[in-house]
Amino acid sequence: MTFSGVENQSVEPIITNYEFPNNSEGDWDGNWLNIYINVKSKMGNWQTVHPLLTTWDVLVLTDWFDTLSKNAQPKYRDVSFTEPNLSFKLLNSFDSEVKTIRIKFDHESRPVSATDGKEYYVDCMPDNNELKRLAIDLKMELSKYPERKPANKSGDRD
Repeated sequence: MTFSGVENQSVEPIITNYEFPNNSEGDWDGNWLNIYINVKSKMGNWQTVHPLLTTWDVLVLTDWFDTLSKNAQPKYRDVSFTEPNLSFKLLNSFDSEVKTIRIKFDHESRPVSATDGKEYYVDCMPDNNELKRLAIDLKMELSKYPERKPANKSGDRD
């Protein structure tokens, strides 16, 4: 899955694994995902892998893209997460056929050399079809790393 940015910029995120693959508990640690990102931007090109999102974060993002693809108003104009590594912000109207979305990089998602205090971001302009495709691709990618739910400790069966 690749986000095509303006002026030949791009962001390619890939879920590579759980942060703690051997922790099958349904707690926070069990649901963190390592995300590889390959960024080509006006501010430079970089790659990194870090636990940037949880399974729940990816679901929120999938729903946000899906909502925008239907020209429906999302609950929030910008989506940020527990760890402020990645954020997504709608810069124009939700009912535009082409949306302008800013993907912002902070902390571990920035280039290693980023010590200058500048904002690092890529602006993308997907149409509704591309937003729907991004939502589907993201959901398919997440299906390999489903939410880990708490074990039923009472002995009851679900």
